[in-house]
Amino acid sequence: MKIEYKFVTGAVEVEVSNEWGTLLVDMDRQEYNNDHKETRRHISLDACQYEGATFATEDFGFDAVLDRDEAKKLVAAALPRLTEAQCHLIHALYFEGVPPKVYAKQQGISDAAVSKMKTAALKKMKKILQTG
Repeated sequence: MKIEYKFVTGAVEVEVSNEWGTLLVDMDRQEYNNDHKETRRHISLDACQYEGATFATEDFGFDAVLDRDEAKKLVAAALPRLTEAQCHLIHALYFEGVPPKVYAKQQGISDAAVSKMKTAALKKMKKILQTG
């Protein structure tokens, strides 16, 4: 069996017995799988940059939308169409900067309830903004 190794300077073929060839191919596959598994889980944030260009995702979430003036007007127009509780929640979390845990404590509800309310309110706002 011939095993081919590729290098920068070229490829080299080595003739080995079938037993050794099967063993080498199996070991190469295991090494590839281990490397693949590790690199999927442990990629450095430095790897997200190349020659000054950043490839990490930018935040285009709700907070980033509120940084634009025209978006603030749209959001302000959509707020009255939410329920009173949803409007209060969005105003507290995004305009006043109240952390969700603090808001939950203030309202006497669980953190999970705040999370669910926030998700529902943002979903409703998205629908309102899409339909106009």
